[in-house]
Amino acid sequence: MSEKSQNNTTALVKFLNNNEMDLQASSVLDQKFEVRYFVGERRVFAEDTRVLINVVSEDEVVIVLNEINDVEFVTRFNTSHEDFVYDEVMETLSITGDEPSKHEQGYKLVINSIYIEFI
Repeated sequence: MSEKSQNNTTALVKFLNNNEMDLQASSVLDQKFEVRYFVGERRVFAEDTRVLINVVSEDEVVIVLNEINDVEFVTRFNTSHEDFVYDEVMETLSITGDEPSKHEQGYKLVINSIYIEFI
């Protein structure tokens, strides 16, 4: 496993553990999260959407946003390509990358942790 993939997978596992989800329990996790999408410094959207987490191999985990328009936005994120960072204080997973065919600037996806509201 490359160092980048290892660091990214570690960040992803920390985020999932914070949300009481186990990457090893299933090869596919499908959960709704609040996500924010940035191009450069500009936030393009923020909404609740399904986040599919698919363990392809030991070296590769793919995150897919199936409900987001894939013509306009990057909707597939790979631990071997993008940079994943878990912020323990904000309890967010940030994924940054650069897809010149979609955007003229870098992009960032921020996934917020789940909070169960008690009524």
